[in-house]
Amino acid sequence: MASVTLRQLTKRFDSGTPALQDLSLDVADGEFLVLLGPSGCGKTTALRCIAGLEEPTSGQIQIGARDVTHLPPGDRDVAMVFQNYALYPHLTVRENIAFPLEMRRTPAADVVRRVREAADRLGIGELLDRRPAQLSGGQRQRVALGRAIVRAPQVFLFDEPLSNLDARLRVDMRAELLALHRDLGATMIFVTHDQIEAMTMGQRIAVLHEGRLRQVGAPADVYRAPADAFVAGFVGSPGMNVLVGAPEPEKKRVVGCGSLRFRMPANVTGSVQIGVRPEHVSLGAVGEGVGDADVRMVEPLGSDTLVHLDAGGVPLVAKVPGIPNLTSGARVGVLVDPAHVHLFDVAGVRVG
Repeated sequence: MASVTLRQLTKRFDSGTPALQDLSLDVADGEFLVLLGPSGCGKTTALRCIAGLEEPTSGQIQIGARDVTHLPPGDRDVAMVFQNYALYPHLTVRENIAFPLEMRRTPAADVVRRVREAADRLGIGELLDRRPAQLSGGQRQRVALGRAIVRAPQVFLFDEPLSNLDARLRVDMRAELLALHRDLGATMIFVTHDQIEAMTMGQRIAVLHEGRLRQVGAPADVYRAPADAFVAGFVGSPGMNVLVGAPEPEKKRVVGCGSLRFRMPANVTGSVQIGVRPEHVSLGAVGEGVGDADVRMVEPLGSDTLVHLDAGGVPLVAKVPGIPNLTSGARVGVLVDPAHVHLFDVAGVRVG
């Protein structure tokens, strides 16, 4: 296996709009890194540049000690698994998995052995004589994984491989991919817009937005200490509440957000954005906490409930345990633990 290094990677298409801007990132040998961001953020473009399917406008790509920036895809020793599986419909499962080996003129005995090993590892040994049209979505994804595994590449690249699967199967496939990573000790880069996939799978998460790297770190670090307001609102399910606050002229170090009032630390002055995760918002009696709000909608999830609030024109979401006895239109007090308040300046950069 090998590390992957990106240095000031930039990609502009014909429109002139940069899909990637000065992306620098180090992926360690054997690491499972997730590229996370909304549609159009540049994450798939970055993956395709690593694979050699896109030519970067500028910057450098290294795999291990080799500069592969301008090498063709076949010379990079990477394997890519696509969102749409990209299987050959006229070939059997056995032939699909064997295809990259046959293209390399691998001896027939080795092809048979490696195809069987990959199929057994993925639990599709009994499907080898079927064609893709005879398989479920999960089975097709396993075939695509098998085709990547038999190549024994230095780096595995995954472009939203689970997005076409149903919710239950996505959970199962996440576990299988993590087990595969443990077994192979492989370097894996996984692209997704689903922050749950990112949080549960990545050893580190690299969050992209508008072609730029916004934050990279362990999932818990990105969740607990987002670098800016975008990361705060994007990472989490639901994302962090980010409220725009303005100083109260008559009250020193107090910022108002609709009907809510927050006391600021001495080092924070002027207008700020206040972040608080839904699970750190509690509900109480009117007059309690940082202000009052009206219940707009209640979403019971079973063990938890999302309560959507209107705090004087400011939307706020609380995630409370159980199923509370609340109805739309009820008036409640909003309680927030100051230890869980995040502060960002007007540009969205973290200040506290």
